[in-house]
Amino acid sequence: MAHTRRTLNLDRISWDLTLNGVGRIELVKDEYATAQNVSNESRLFVDDAYFIQDKGIPHFIIELGRRVSNTSVFNAYLRQAALRVSDVLEVQSVNVTSFDPTTRTFTGEITFITKEGERNGTITTYL
Repeated sequence: MAHTRRTLNLDRISWDLTLNGVGRIELVKDEYATAQNVSNESRLFVDDAYFIQDKGIPHFIIELGRRVSNTSVFNAYLRQAALRVSDVLEVQSVNVTSFDPTTRTFTGEITFITKEGERNGTITTYL
């Protein structure tokens, strides 16, 4: 998926657009945009994106809604998703901290290095 160093600013809770002080859609750039793009990739499932249905994490393989028996498989998919972002040079760690079976929500963080080496070379993004 093509990503840029400038993107729409999405709310961390609802993942919805945010507005700036004058009511216009807010944009983010540089390392925050890269971190948000990694989050976007980790939230995308196969067949969800209208124009690129082959991209994303195969949710039927990881059995959403059921207990995930092999978190290392899920971590590998998240690592691949982060590496699809063009500014990511290396994924240092993927740490899934919890799974809520009622809402089918994973939480965790992905730590990675960008090509520019921003923030002392590490950026953490949240699932």
